Amino acid sequence: MKQNRYIFLFAVLLVALVSPYAYAQNTEAVKLYQKGKNYEKGTGVDKNPEMAIKLYLQAAEMGLDSAQNKVGYCYEKGIGVYQDEVKAIEWYRKAADQGYAPAQCNMGRSYKMGWGGTIDEKTAVEWFQKAASQDYVDGIMQLAVCYYSGSGVPQDYQKAKELYEKVLEKNPDSKNAKTSLQRINKKLEEQKQSMAATTTNVDVGIPVAAQYDMNTFAVIIGNEKYAEDDAVLYAENDAKIFKEYVQRTFGVPENQINYVTNAGLNKIRTSVRWLAKAMEVTGGKGRAIFYFAGHGIPDEASKTAYLLPVDGYSNDIESAYPLERLYQELGSIPAERITVFLDACFNGAKREGKMLASARGVAIKVKPTAPQGHIIVFSASQNDETAYAYQNQKHGMFTYYLLKKLQETKGDTTLGELSDYLTTEVKRQAFADYDKKQTPTVIPSQTMIDSWKDMKLR
Repeated sequence: MKQNRYIFLFAVLLVALVSPYAYAQNTEAVKLYQKGKNYEKGTGVDKNPEMAIKLYLQAAEMGLDSAQNKVGYCYEKGIGVYQDEVKAIEWYRKAADQGYAPAQCNMGRSYKMGWGGTIDEKTAVEWFQKAASQDYVDGIMQLAVCYYSGSGVPQDYQKAKELYEKVLEKNPDSKNAKTSLQRINKKLEEQKQSMAATTTNVDVGIPVAAQYDMNTFAVIIGNEKYAEDDAVLYAENDAKIFKEYVQRTFGVPENQINYVTNAGLNKIRTSVRWLAKAMEVTGGKGRAIFYFAGHGIPDEASKTAYLLPVDGYSNDIESAYPLERLYQELGSIPAERITVFLDACFNGAKREGKMLASARGVAIKVKPTAPQGHIIVFSASQNDETAYAYQNQKHGMFTYYLLKKLQETKGDTTLGELSDYLTTEVKRQAFADYDKKQTPTVIPSQTMIDSWKDMKLR
């Protein structure tokens, strides 16, 4: 105990000795900084940018954060020195690492503008958030711009509006904030009117992720308009809104989503190949999503299942894409997990419950196709059932309840919880609307059979 007391007394003595020196040094740095400002502005002395930067540097080297930020600014703008964005970043970072909000904002700008050759919008947002968390107005403003444009974060007009309003609370005279807020309010009103006329309850109020998911890639296909067969009610809307959830709720960047409507056979093939190539960048640690809304068809002879391209023929399996091939190609992709959603039935029926014009008059029960690799397949119905349309909501019934669960949980649901929800709700709605059975099913590959229920989509 006596030894600990001596250590404490020594520490107190050390602080007492050092603090006056640190205070004097800081006071001197502030004086140098102020003198530099006088030379930069020509206040009380002749304007002399070279002398200003010399004084700023002296103060900066003494550790004064505002001086370090000012040196960065001089190098950025070429005030008293040659313009050098790399050196500007070095000095901004010194001040930013001390928690100086203006420098944190400047670091954000450097990443957003790509000084030194590297544009990193996500890192820019992280710096803007640090500055905004200190109520620094420029940081809040820059963060608002990011949410408005979808730069570094999923686009969110409502969040941008809140940030611009916060800017105006602190600076009521900000013309930029006023103009931007007027523009956002107009867009929000247009969205509201448009959605009220054309959308259903899962098409609005889509939850927004706090950050991007850089390790997930997705292929989303909505086949509605078939050249030789009946249309699939609402398949394009299914794919469109599912994409919105993948992009906004899961935070998957748009350039990591391969979104196709009315895909022919070659487009389906190339989309699957794109997914395989895209997943290579994750080194086997990434996740993939494959979504298809459209016709599925059976091979009447072998009872095997196929996805029907829009240029295919339901009575010609050579023109279709085998489900077995899809599972083989996806299963060969090194990945942590690949989740497949199929809003299609494979018994020869349409979403309205009637049979395809080119199919036989009775439904065909296809053989189950086992996925491979690290795949979990969510299918809209069992092998001999129809995947119906939910006409009041302008979606496939399976997709509607898939989106509903993602909306209610903000995407934070396990695959087991999602499966139970889909089974309960789709079965109930199909019986209420059609007096028929529709039972969504989940088929995990052998390697995922013990673990899939506890996994989450995001």
